Amino acid sequence: MTMYCAQKRSIAVVAAVLALCGSSVSAAEQKPEVQRLFQSGSYEQAVDAARDGDPASTYFAAQALMKLNRNDQAVAELGRLRGDQPVWRLIAESTEALIANDAGRATEVARRAVEADANNPFAHYQLGLAAGKANDWNTAVPALTRAIELKPDFAYAHYYAALGYQRLRQLSKTAEHFDAFLRLAPDAPERSAVLAVLRTIK
Repeated sequence: MTMYCAQKRSIAVVAAVLALCGSSVSAAEQKPEVQRLFQSGSYEQAVDAARDGDPASTYFAAQALMKLNRNDQAVAELGRLRGDQPVWRLIAESTEALIANDAGRATEVARRAVEADANNPFAHYQLGLAAGKANDWNTAVPALTRAIELKPDFAYAHYYAALGYQRLRQLSKTAEHFDAFLRLAPDAPERSAVLAVLRTIK
């Protein structure tokens, strides 16, 4: 009986801790199939799979809609993140600024997202995307590298890091990240283009 009570107390403590930091836990989780579908170019299916999902899956859904040039729907999807943690609100705001072709504001807001939660890989990824759009690869590459450190299976962080290293003329790093991209996303729509680049630099 004593052991049973102790177990109940332990469960209660864990539940209390999760209740206090549940939003940060859920921010790191995602539906893995959404990322897999996005990385394979199955954008419609990624959007469908992300429905009523966690913030990371919603973010992938918005990115998928942007790939489909359905920016109004992407903004609507991002609106779902505005009721979430401060970091996700900032990630959404930065993405909306990118959709509006305001790379400067997108970068500034993404920096604030990183400050809000330095352990959120999507905040670093968004900073990398925004800074890359502004042609500030000296900011973009470290941000994307940090996103990879926090989320090693993040294929598109490798993809954009490779583009950044290519702009910085660091071709061995370009090849390293493109190789990682192809390993993680073998069915990505960019596969042929990436292979063509690799043939010229290896």
